[in-house]
Parts: sequence; structure tokens; C-alpha cells
Amino acid sequence: MKKLFTSVILLLFVAISFGQKSLLWKISGNDLEKPSYLFGTIHLICPDDYFIPENLPEALKQCKQLVLEVDMSDPTLMQKMQAGMMNPQMKNIKADLSEEDAKIINDALVKAMGMGIDQLGIMKPWALSTMIAVTMGLECKQPAQYEMELMKMAKEKEMPLMGLETVEAQLAVFDNIPYTRQLEMLTDGIKNIEEDKALFVKMVDHYKAQDVFGLYKLMLEQDEMADFGEYLLDGRNKNWIPILTKSMNEKACFIAVGAGHLGGENGVIALLRAKGYKVEAVK
Repeated sequence: MKKLFTSVILLLFVAISFGQKSLLWKISGNDLEKPSYLFGTIHLICPDDYFIPENLPEALKQCKQLVLEVDMSDPTLMQKMQAGMMNPQMKNIKADLSEEDAKIINDALVKAMGMGIDQLGIMKPWALSTMIAVTMGLECKQPAQYEMELMKMAKEKEMPLMGLETVEAQLAVFDNIPYTRQLEMLTDGIKNIEEDKALFVKMVDHYKAQDVFGLYKLMLEQDEMADFGEYLLDGRNKNWIPILTKSMNEKACFIAVGAGHLGGENGVIALLRAKGYKVEAVK
């Protein structure tokens, strides 16, 4: 049984397989006046594991605009996220579960969130999977966010911020996964939480070592991306390229996206190279 938990973790931690240990990449050539930079992030990580690569501040200093997946400075961001995570007509998933599966999900929600399925079951199964995976996968109560730190650094430099997609579009990609599959993945993920926690730890270790090859190898060992990679990664990457091309032609950009978007033949690095850009690891 394929698990949404694993897919969520992969989206947070998977990087690229070029045999180079770097999370930061320089984009040049193709008539760019000044280079831009591409950085693979982890959206959530425990403070003890959090680090800023020593070459990142200087790269950011050379740029004139911060580019994230979504504009996290949008004051309506949380409201839009909450709306996108709810089932149509606020339907509770409990009605579509066996008594046994409902209890499994309820117990996990109570442990992770302090509320059960009667309160939280109105959320889409993928959203519940995300909440449980992050809460039970992280060994800390207050995780750090690279995007928030980059926004702080950019604000100090008076750099404008832009998003590559709306939060509505980002959340909508999960709706391509059939509802019944989401329910199966949610239940299966809870049953296999210890396995996913071990994978989570392994990926953090690879990320801290900036071992992008190791991270990509872990991704290839999973089946989820074969089913949903086009929706979760590839399609979004392709949509971003014309936006990045236009932005980089206007000013030097510091682009920070989830590390899972960087690698593969349809990853951001390969797609930029196919457009004629030189993309090289920053040591």
C-alpha cells in the first residue's frame, strides 16, 4: 500500500542527483545580465537540525528579489490555506470509514493534534496526513522554517518578494489524488508511522550533509511519485519556468523552493538547463 505520509515527507526533503553536495545553485548565461541563485529548502525542520549554508548570505546579497513557491507575506495566506484544506460542504470523512479505520485515525489525531475525527474530520484526508506526518515526524514542538528566515533576511535588504503560484493552486494539486485513495493512504500512513519517522530522520541527515545524491536515491525507492509526481512536482516545475525566465531577465533573483522540485529530468535544474541556462553547484 502506497502511503501519503511518505509523499509528504518526500516533498519536504528530496533533492537532486548530480553527485554534488550542495543545496545552492548559481544560474547564469542565456543573456542574463547578472546571475540568479536557486536554493533547495526544507519547509519544516527542528531547530537543532536547522542550518544556513555558509555560501547562502553572499548569494542572497547579490540578488534583488526573493522568489518563493507562494507569497508568504500575503495577509490572507492562512485563511486561503484553511479553505483549501476543507472538504466540500464540510463533510466529515468519518462517514466514509469503517469503524476500525475511524478509530485508528481518531487516535492518531488526538495524539498529534489534541482533537479527534469529530472535530478535524471535515478536513481533506491529504491535509490530515500532512498534519499527522509533520507533528509526529518532527521531534520538536516548534520547528524552524527556511522560508521565514529568508523573508526576514530579504526584508532587511529591502528586497521585494514574489510567489511562483497561488496558495489555492498549490493546495489544489492534492485534489488530483482520488478521495478514496487519500483515505487509504491516511490510514496506511498511520499504521506505518514508525517506518515513516525513520525515513524522515534519514532524509534530515542527508539534507544536513547536503547529500543531494542520497536524497534523490531515497525518492527513487518510493512508488508514490510514479503515481502522482506529475501533479505534485513535474507539472508545477514546468509552470514555474516561464515565470522564472521573465523574473531573472528583469533582475537577479534568489529562488527558494522545496528541494524536491530541483532534481530529475523534469526538475527545475534540468528544465532551466534545457532553456539554455548554466546551472552549477555553489561550493
